[in-house]
Amino acid sequence: MRSSSGGAFLALCRAFAKREEGARACYYCGAVMTEDLHVAHRIVDSVEKCAALQGSKYVKSELGTCYPTIRTLLRDGNAVLFSGTPCQVAGLKRYLAQYGEPAEHLLTIDVICHGAPVKRVWDDYKRWLEQQAKSALTSYSFRYKPEGWRAYPARAVFQNGKEYVNTSETSVYSRLQMRGLSVSSGCFSCAYAKEQREGDVTLGDFWGIETIAPDIPHKNGVSLVLTNTERGEQLMALLSQNTGRAQLVRQIPGNTYLNYQHNLRAPTEKPADYEAFWQEYARGFDYVLRKYLRYGSRYQMLFRLKKIIRKTPVIDVYRRLRRRQTG
Repeated sequence: MRSSSGGAFLALCRAFAKREEGARACYYCGAVMTEDLHVAHRIVDSVEKCAALQGSKYVKSELGTCYPTIRTLLRDGNAVLFSGTPCQVAGLKRYLAQYGEPAEHLLTIDVICHGAPVKRVWDDYKRWLEQQAKSALTSYSFRYKPEGWRAYPARAVFQNGKEYVNTSETSVYSRLQMRGLSVSSGCFSCAYAKEQREGDVTLGDFWGIETIAPDIPHKNGVSLVLTNTERGEQLMALLSQNTGRAQLVRQIPGNTYLNYQHNLRAPTEKPADYEAFWQEYARGFDYVLRKYLRYGSRYQMLFRLKKIIRKTPVIDVYRRLRRRQTG
């Protein structure tokens, strides 16, 4: 329930610890939400501490000194699991190659990435939320599982005790990203949005699972796991050995999943109004919300209506129709 989809990341961390039992120690590097609500990569030294790395965080992550620290850890005989966007994984591999650092105890996981939102938008969004709640933001979840895993429901908690769970206020950040307006411009020409991946393993939401494998329980989310190297295959073999009632691993034949994973085939397309959005962004976050998302009383009313519909069978009919139209 702490994960955005099926929880495969933590299971892979456990399998990695088992695979690297001969190493001096195991370390895990991934994105965390810091105490001051910034997104940054951090290194932890146990599987138990990997809980902080769980869950999607839709902000361009600050890497800090992670690359040189990982180099030192590997040089000292430790094993390291690194998780990040494909460009971050590629950057780490090139950094280590530059120094001729052996990487037999490194395992990399890349995520299927829609494009990283600009940090400035996240900072402005936090301030905007605080203005709505009239209080400081103390925690934020980009994908709040108790509300479901499909519609990117978010949760914001404030110092004064207020809590927004899957509201119109928490919807606008993901809407800007899904429209591509808040995404970094370089992501539209991403060299890594393809089937040939940078990581030993690729992780993502298994969109379309209800059609591809309808017998698999999917109410609380399913992870798509792609193995890209022999090292990745070995890790999945270990993970598969430990399956039980709480953990299901299924190999799906073919590549039907590609029908639901645009960013495994091409980068996110640059919106026609992207340049105009950023030219007008100087007029304020509230201004671009009203102009580009039409945020206001009508937006709020429609959001509440859609939220009700999503809890009825009507949403399943709508999704089937959408799949036929796009298929």
